[in-house]
Amino acid sequence: MNEEGDLTVDKEVKLSLFVGNYKDNFLCDVVPMEVCHILLGRSWQFDKKITHNGLTNDITFTHKEKKIVLYPLTPSQVVEN
Repeated sequence: MNEEGDLTVDKEVKLSLFVGNYKDNFLCDVVPMEVCHILLGRSWQFDKKITHNGLTNDITFTHKEKKIVLYPLTPSQVVEN
């Protein structure tokens, strides 16, 4: 995540995530990073039983009995955000 070596996690934050029709709340560790992404880690992946399509880079899972597909942003969407 960075070039400083080992990290000590001493802060957490409750985060609400809204993507299209999908919204959820998470408890996240806070660490210094040199990127601007939310990393949804192993616990989220296994809790939601996600399927990641490596070819298209989309993520599919079921939330509240509804199928959700998260697609990556296009380069123009990244520039807009």
